[in-house]
Amino acid sequence: MRAAEAQKSAVGGWILAALTCLGLAGCASPGPPLPPSLKLPQIVSASGLSATRVGGEVKLHWTTPSRTTDRMLISGKMTAEVCRDALGGAAGVRRNAPTKCSVVARVAVVPGPSDAVDTLPATLLAAPAQVLAYRVQLLNEAGRTAGPSAIVFAASGPAPAPLAQWRGRASKAGVVLEWARAAGGAEAIELDRVLEESGGAPVAAPPASPTTAAARMSGLLDAQKEPRETRFRVEAEPGGALDAGGTIDRSAQMGRTYRYTAQRVRSVSIGGLTLEVRSAPTDEATVAMRDEFPPDAPAGLVTVPGFAGDTDAARRPAIDLSWDPNDEPRIAGYRVYRRDADGAANAWQRLNAELVGVAAYRDATPVAGHRYAYRVTAVNEAGRESTPGAEAVETAPVE
Repeated sequence: MRAAEAQKSAVGGWILAALTCLGLAGCASPGPPLPPSLKLPQIVSASGLSATRVGGEVKLHWTTPSRTTDRMLISGKMTAEVCRDALGGAAGVRRNAPTKCSVVARVAVVPGPSDAVDTLPATLLAAPAQVLAYRVQLLNEAGRTAGPSAIVFAASGPAPAPLAQWRGRASKAGVVLEWARAAGGAEAIELDRVLEESGGAPVAAPPASPTTAAARMSGLLDAQKEPRETRFRVEAEPGGALDAGGTIDRSAQMGRTYRYTAQRVRSVSIGGLTLEVRSAPTDEATVAMRDEFPPDAPAGLVTVPGFAGDTDAARRPAIDLSWDPNDEPRIAGYRVYRRDADGAANAWQRLNAELVGVAAYRDATPVAGHRYAYRVTAVNEAGRESTPGAEAVETAPVE
């Protein structure tokens, strides 16, 4: 009623101004009449509206527009009204079907990302699961709205149990994440990781979109491109259960600190829709990846007897060694050790003062006819040395 009266008053004012101008030379035309602005916020876009079932709640997220329906910037306070309707489990739920929407939340909002939470009553936390339909409408200071958004759906019913005995620890292979394995293991496990600065705060780089990866999480991300937030879905191994009770984040980098949370995720098919129901998230597990692990011992050591020297006068016995190069990152080099396999003085002695940068070494100091045992260790950039690899025994050649 108020809107109609305001519009009638505006039109009447325009007519009066036009009649007055008829007797005045040079009076400009007022143009076509414009209706008064009701300052109605634009309707929330369906593309930016989502509903996520987490534990006993449904979390709604949307983008509150910055303009009114007549393209003016919004001024004044706005209130978002969230309504819910339980549609049961009937097949063929239509996205824009009429609903008996009951208001379940009201929150003050400003233009930009907005959130609301619907805490479900006990009746909607019990089986069987139903389809829940949600709409959001924005009200201006006068309590007027341009209308509700399109429907988004969530599932009612029991939620998966949160992960128990949740913990994380650093290892040479990456961050080991463990939890108590659930009987049956029918639900996927989703992990969220946040990269921290050295001071413990999240990194200041602009947030990146979550990245999805398999449970094996293999591969090393470029240090300069590592996202602040990463999401992993633990997939079942071929022929195995989804819930293995743990996994390894092999993409975690040494020298960095990460915060992890985890949820069980159950897929529910009702009303012709496939919806997800998530457990409440775990507490954060903070893991500092310090480079305190020695590398693996080199393998595949082989010895070959021969001679060194470019001339007959300089010719002398030699033993060439080679081994499989370590495929780990941050290997600085190798140390070669030798002992006399025949004599009484058989303590191990290091042959190279400087690290060997390749997986090969020539021992040009053996005594002809003597037997020697060799072993090799790997050293990483932090100066940590591996245990020795398997020994190889060789006799120095005689002319």
